[in-house]
Amino acid sequence: MDTKELIQTQFNTLLRQGEELLGLAGWNGKETTRSSSELDYMRFRTSAINLVRRACGANSDHYAALKDLAENNHTSTTSYYFTHCLGILQAAASDFENGLLFDMKALIAADLLGDFVEQAEHLLANGYHVPAASLIGAVLEDVLRKLCEMHGIHVPEKTKLDRLNADLAKAEIYNKLTQKRITALADIRNNADHGHFDKFRKDDVEDMVKWVRGFAADKLQ
Repeated sequence: MDTKELIQTQFNTLLRQGEELLGLAGWNGKETTRSSSELDYMRFRTSAINLVRRACGANSDHYAALKDLAENNHTSTTSYYFTHCLGILQAAASDFENGLLFDMKALIAADLLGDFVEQAEHLLANGYHVPAASLIGAVLEDVLRKLCEMHGIHVPEKTKLDRLNADLAKAEIYNKLTQKRITALADIRNNADHGHFDKFRKDDVEDMVKWVRGFAADKLQ
């Protein structure tokens, strides 16, 4: 089961749970005959928030609406708003299923990139820091390329990492400090690729892997 199928299954499971809980409250399609448990409401809402954040992104309207339910003093503990919560989740699931959530592409990309990061960590653990540097450098370049795509920055297919980095910084996708950090990491990769093994250490590659993992998780969420 790939990432998209897994997320879709989670949506379907949570929606069924929500419908069952409303059924227990006597839902007839318009109103309930009794209040749902506040504990059930909060559990369901928390699960919905976590799923929607991962599937739709923290900047999505769906996530913002659920978060507002959770943070508003009037709606946070009142199970009357169970139907509102379920409705938001249904909208998110529908948009997800119909491919209307651009963040899904980033989610899949992050999932695949995670596999390569783990490979780099495995190489490091077995004493192969040079190939680990080459691999994690390629991962970083791919992350930058996907960031350009996400933010509508057109770059030719053969564009190198330095140009990607410069274009993203110019567009203020990240700050100058991050740009300098990426430039330094690109130097490590280039040294690994061209046999200049005396210009970096295993510790440098370990830091590089950790940084790239965090950067990808932050930017491709």
